[in-house]
Amino acid sequence: MTNEALCEIFGILCLLLFVFANVYYPARLIAYQYRPWPKDIVMFFKKYRELHMSVNIFAFVAMSIHAYFSDERNIFLYASLLVTAWLTFAGILMRSKRFSGDTKRQMRLIHTQQTIFLVWLALLIFGHVVE
Repeated sequence: MTNEALCEIFGILCLLLFVFANVYYPARLIAYQYRPWPKDIVMFFKKYRELHMSVNIFAFVAMSIHAYFSDERNIFLYASLLVTAWLTFAGILMRSKRFSGDTKRQMRLIHTQQTIFLVWLALLIFGHVVE
C-alpha cells in the first residue's frame, strides 16, 4: 500500500471518528432545551461522554498517522495537530482522578471553549486549502 493510500485512509478515518465523537456537544446543547431529562437520556449522555473521550483518542492517533504519511505540510496543519494534541491531553487529564476539583474545573474551561474548536477547524481548513 502506498503512502498516499495510507494517508487517505487515515485521513478519512480520523474525520469520521472526530465527527462521531464530537456530535456529543451539539446533541447536549439541543437536549438542554428539554430539561429535566428522563433517566434514560441521562444514562445515554453519560455513556456517550465516555465514548466521546475514547473515540477522540483514537481519532488523534489516526490524525497523527495521517499527518505522518501526508505530503501536505504547512504551519497551519502543524498548528492544528498541536491544538488537537492539547485538546486530547486536556481531556485525558480531566478524566484523571489525581487532580483536585478546582484544577479539573480550570482544565474543563480550557478544554471546552468553543473558540479553541473553531480555531482548530479553521486551521485544518486553511491548512488544506493553502496547500
